[in-house]
Amino acid sequence: MDEDETGDVVLNFYDSLLYKADVSLLDDQKWLNDKLLGFCFEYFEREKFNHSADKLSLINPDVAQCIKLLPNDQLGEFLETLNLPTKQYVFLPVNDNVQCEQTGGSHWSLLVYIRSRQEFRHYDSCKTSNQEEARRLAYKLQPFVHAPMGRMKFLEMDGPQQSNSYDCGVFVIATAEHLCRELCEGYSISLNDVVTQKSVTETRQKIRDLIHQTAKEYSGS
Repeated sequence: MDEDETGDVVLNFYDSLLYKADVSLLDDQKWLNDKLLGFCFEYFEREKFNHSADKLSLINPDVAQCIKLLPNDQLGEFLETLNLPTKQYVFLPVNDNVQCEQTGGSHWSLLVYIRSRQEFRHYDSCKTSNQEEARRLAYKLQPFVHAPMGRMKFLEMDGPQQSNSYDCGVFVIATAEHLCRELCEGYSISLNDVVTQKSVTETRQKIRDLIHQTAKEYSGS
């Protein structure tokens, strides 16, 4: 995204840089971009669930896109700093874009690797729209998380479903947050009871509030 087109910076948080145009996507009926998902994932890992940083990895959308589309022989050094073989849970946003140079596409979903079960779990708020993209990403990631190929499973999960064409990214963020609480903090209320179309609509404002609060706290970063 070009700075001249986006206007003033709203938030500079570690690797996340958000402009007014990015934050405006949190208005009703707008599709969230990779920068908003990337910020939420980075905030969850660095702040909200930093108590589990040794076992949790939430991968940025542009990195997930590279994993999906780059040849394996180019991924080893690229992924080395993420220490994925040491992580118990790896979260990746999935999109249906087929261009390596950019994220985007028309739909977001969530892929989660659970080491103890040797499972990749796919949560798609629009039935199985991203199933093949998620499956491709899982098998690309398999050697880099040291998942044993013979026992590894790919599962389509019965997750919450959107009732419109634009909330997929918010569903990914809300689902990722809930699963982090469940996996790292023992939260026991079911995903489908917590993440609903109504709660996702409210989550847009919560993300906006989080961005502005974090901007105040990290104004010097």
